[in-house]
Amino acid sequence: MTLRPRATEVPELVRRLGSRQPKQVDRARARLSIIGSHSVVALVEALEGDNNRVRSHAMPLLALIQDPRGREPLVAMLLDRDPRMREIAARCLARFSSLDAVAALERLLKREKVREVRVSAVHGLLELYEAGQDLAIRRILEVLLDPKEDTRIRVASMALLPLLRPAARRGLLRRLRQDGVEEIARRAAEITEEDEAPAPRDRSTIDALVRELAAHDYAVWNEALHRLAAAGPDRLGGDRRRDATPRRRSRSTARGPGWRSRRSARAASVGSPKRSTTVDEPLPLQVLVEVAGTIGEKPLIYRLKSVIERVAPRPDAAGTSRFDTMQRVRAKAHFELARIGSRVAIQDLQSILADSDRRLPLEALAAVEQIGKQDEIPSCCAPISAKTRSRGVASRAWCAPF
Repeated sequence: MTLRPRATEVPELVRRLGSRQPKQVDRARARLSIIGSHSVVALVEALEGDNNRVRSHAMPLLALIQDPRGREPLVAMLLDRDPRMREIAARCLARFSSLDAVAALERLLKREKVREVRVSAVHGLLELYEAGQDLAIRRILEVLLDPKEDTRIRVASMALLPLLRPAARRGLLRRLRQDGVEEIARRAAEITEEDEAPAPRDRSTIDALVRELAAHDYAVWNEALHRLAAAGPDRLGGDRRRDATPRRRSRSTARGPGWRSRRSARAASVGSPKRSTTVDEPLPLQVLVEVAGTIGEKPLIYRLKSVIERVAPRPDAAGTSRFDTMQRVRAKAHFELARIGSRVAIQDLQSILADSDRRLPLEALAAVEQIGKQDEIPSCCAPISAKTRSRGVASRAWCAPF
């Protein structure tokens, strides 16, 4: 289900992607993501313009919508003069799982000179391989095993290792431990040591590892994630969480470099986020919510309602800030519930949409698209529509099937 736009609305929303006001950009992105395939033509036309701010937002939207018409324009963007645009295009093209996308990223990796763009191409090929495009592994292996290749590119290619079968991974690690480049040999030895480390078994050790998911130090975070993955779902399962008021830190928790690819590569093996200790940090909570969605067990996903209730801001709380560190956690939990068609937390979802003081996460709009009923989507989105109209953007007061 999607909201059908007026003819003049989509071009205006695309234009607003170039705004220097983050709230305007967020609202335009949210609305365009709901409009979906009806906005593809305008987004593709925007790629032909010269406004890099608009183009940098249009490409991720095409990747999110995943309409086939968006693939070839992204391939063309790999030839753009601006390396930043090429980097974004490589990342977004990976969302279109096809042999054409694999071939385009292989060509980019072969001819590209800018390191950041090459790293993005490697990450794109890894995502395509994980999505089932087996041929994407060819160029990654060539880069990984080439001693003359840039070390940073080879390190990025090592993200392939968790995706391989154990026997293949052990053989590749054996070869990499003898590599002439010291950093590659050291990293291979560290990964081998992690693979061979005994899985944590006692409850206190697992509790400590979950707390370390909030660490700012990448090495600490990565070690904790590996050891939790080795523990398996049986060890991570168990008692129900204790209800507790979350301790919110004033500082925001930033994602580490490459966080998304690491999480997606190992999420399926982390297991159930059921814990005997309540997790209170935003980043590990996001990880656990996404793990619950990856596992796909409905009883586990239904328990995300308690997470929503626990992290939702309380009106009577003193010192309420416009910046809510848990807003993204709530939105992601709503999205996972919506994916299984659950409306158990619809009232809280409506409150997120009605909150004019906080930035609106895209996951909340995506949840509305999936579980909103035809007669209630206009009322759910009324606050957004009112703000949009007040800024001169036409809106539609009815919805139609996608």
